[in-house]
Amino acid sequence: MKIIVIPHSIWTKIPTRAEYFINHFKKNHEVHLITWSMPYPLKFKSIFQNINKSREKYSQKIDKNLFVHHVSRDWIFPPFNNNLFKKQIKEIIAEYGIDTIFSESFIFDFIPPFEDIPVFYDMVDDHLSFFKNASVSQKIIGKIGRVNKATMEQLKHSSKTFFVSSVLEELYEHYTSKSAVLPNGVDIKKYKNSEPDKYIEKYNLNNFDVVMGCVGYFGEWSNLYNLFNFSNKFLKENNGVMVIVGIGPEVDYLKQKFKDNKRLIFTGMLNSNEIPSIIKSFDIGLIPFIKYPYKDAASPIKYFEYAAAGISVISTPLEEVKRINFNNTIFCEDIKNISTSFKEAIDLNFDKSRLENELKSYDWNLISDKLLMDMKYYINGV
Repeated sequence: MKIIVIPHSIWTKIPTRAEYFINHFKKNHEVHLITWSMPYPLKFKSIFQNINKSREKYSQKIDKNLFVHHVSRDWIFPPFNNNLFKKQIKEIIAEYGIDTIFSESFIFDFIPPFEDIPVFYDMVDDHLSFFKNASVSQKIIGKIGRVNKATMEQLKHSSKTFFVSSVLEELYEHYTSKSAVLPNGVDIKKYKNSEPDKYIEKYNLNNFDVVMGCVGYFGEWSNLYNLFNFSNKFLKENNGVMVIVGIGPEVDYLKQKFKDNKRLIFTGMLNSNEIPSIIKSFDIGLIPFIKYPYKDAASPIKYFEYAAAGISVISTPLEEVKRINFNNTIFCEDIKNISTSFKEAIDLNFDKSRLENELKSYDWNLISDKLLMDMKYYINGV
């Protein structure tokens, strides 16, 4: 098959759901990844350079079976680019003989044409809930990007919609003709082969009795400041340390407030190949997200990765995580009482064989194969 992939956001080579699918697809199929540039920030020194970059249009083969197509955005502000975007997608379809489109887009500028070939919509987040409950400035961004219209058009017109969680499916399946839950997953083999010793030595983790960690991008929903603020006393009393792997505004704020705290280690961004090994150096993996509809519908990739590393997990009671409920998980109802959850997680004696068996159905290879089977079904008209 020849597959166009429209990712959730600008392609940055940071591991995402789309990235895992692309790596699997390209083993036996030709993948055409769509990317673009935004003309922001609109600063005097860089405005013309950014605008010119966003108007560039080019295609290149960057790997076996992988093409990247940078589409032009002639207009600075959405939502004026959709017709141009669809025209460029149609040109790619015609030139390369594309069979299907896999779209994660949530901005109206980047929704695909539906009339030429089968389109599969991958709903990876509850975008409607996010912008509904967002700040005034974010709500304006959502309105400008026509997030509601982009979501609804793809739900209604796609051949099939895949929801990242059962919570999302319950909320939106009545808008679709056909749908299924396609959860996030984990590369189980990478975690089996991971070697944590390098990171234990690099960050002197053997000097601590309890090592806990968070991995990812940390926005305002991540609850990172409250997590450490209410963990600090426990860490001091139990010779513990918290490792923060990743970046984001909450990381910057935490550094500002606790920059000299010896119970915090910041690694910054790590290469995706390093993540399994550093996670395996933890005793406890943390998912401290604020509980609200947007995060209740999420399927945190790190939940599966912590499980694959065979470590205990403490999570706030996010609805989708509660439904999966691996046996290595402690739910913290109130972040102020996180110390109690730490004690429970340290004493938790879970059945690792049972966890490994449950995790098998969340292997990225298996999930990707299911997706490819669905695509072939529609393309072949079975």
